[in-house]
Amino acid sequence: MDDTTSGLIELVKQRETIPDSGAAYSDDVLLNFLDQALKGFVVPAIEATLEEHFVVTMDTQMPTIPNYPYGSPPVNVKNWVLVPGESSGLRLRDVYVVGNDGTFYNLPRLTPTQAAAQGFGNVNWGLQYNNQLNSVGGFFLQGNQLQVFPYGLASGKIIRITYQRPPADLCLTTEAGQVINRVGDVCTIDKVLPWYGGITRVCAISNDLPHDYVQDSSVDTVVYTSYAPLNNILLANCVSNIITLPAGTSNNIQIGDWICPRNQSVFAQNIPKDLLPVLVQKAASMVLESAGDREGQSTAESTYKEMMKMGLLMIAPRVIGKPIKLIPTNSAFKASRIRGWGRR
Repeated sequence: MDDTTSGLIELVKQRETIPDSGAAYSDDVLLNFLDQALKGFVVPAIEATLEEHFVVTMDTQMPTIPNYPYGSPPVNVKNWVLVPGESSGLRLRDVYVVGNDGTFYNLPRLTPTQAAAQGFGNVNWGLQYNNQLNSVGGFFLQGNQLQVFPYGLASGKIIRITYQRPPADLCLTTEAGQVINRVGDVCTIDKVLPWYGGITRVCAISNDLPHDYVQDSSVDTVVYTSYAPLNNILLANCVSNIITLPAGTSNNIQIGDWICPRNQSVFAQNIPKDLLPVLVQKAASMVLESAGDREGQSTAESTYKEMMKMGLLMIAPRVIGKPIKLIPTNSAFKASRIRGWGRR
């Protein structure tokens, strides 16, 4: 099975039941149906299994906040982190503080009202603040900002967030090139791309399942966090079918990988291959609906629902013999030991 967008488009055409419907829809239009089916149906269904298919982890080093006199409201304090725009639904999976000594604290979510009902106090509040009886530290959401409360809780420490990063937008294989040779940061691809001279930022997609972004080798990966992806890279140079990437970024690119416009992919990334037929079926159902074939669309939709039901049974639980269980507090592998590693 060709799991590139070209292959998926051909499968959609084969599933259409109206003989002339294919003539009405270009590959660009069918690609849009596939992308809508991916983002609007398949990804939400996979996320609902809570099996962490798209979860990534990101650290933000918070600055050290200066002392303010007690009773004086702090101003221009960096106590917030933006929710990543690439997260699905602009949601976070979880929020933590990592202390300088490696201590790991799971921050509770507060409402803005809970935070507003408490004084701003003093910047010297520490991570033990949650042990106090009448106050609580944590975070609350304000628009697309994650606000740490109280403002000194994360001073000089790391805010670690996890969120679900959905697949990149789909693009046609004619809009991307496959790497046929690489020397250092200079990659030769299999054709001259139509966007040469117009697009200055690209990404690299692995040709191997599950087709994730290639790792940026110029950025170190901190333990327990996700690697920096080559998903928005400024081209250093571009001549004919030869592109040059920034120094040190491309050591992990292999022959066969794809160079696409930034944040786009010729694959439905990180989708279990067993659900690709479900994706195709939903896109075909949307095509039939658009063509006005209500009877054909109804049949196709019924088939899609059955395929999705069986597909989800196949992918969850993700570790068949070891479903997620709570760790007893007295276990030798408990999640928290006074000032040790783990969740609190």
